[in-house]
Amino acid sequence: MFSEFSAEDQVIARSLLKKLPPRQKKAIVLRFWHNYSVFEIAKSLRVSWGEADSLLKDALISLKKDCMKQPRFSRALKLSLSA
Repeated sequence: MFSEFSAEDQVIARSLLKKLPPRQKKAIVLRFWHNYSVFEIAKSLRVSWGEADSLLKDALISLKKDCMKQPRFSRALKLSLSA
């Protein structure tokens, strides 16, 4: 996934991921790097499906808020949200 981004973007993305609580970070990595389903994430983290889904949603909300603080990402994110 990171290979699609510039080196600078990769550094920013990694720093944003480091800010997440450990279980949210694991859920994001499993979902977007390993293509796990929510069910597979739940099984891997030993939580219910609902909790795995909440971990992902909360992590995405946090990442979106942090991305909006990054000038490099905020314009692209605003454009994608308005489409």
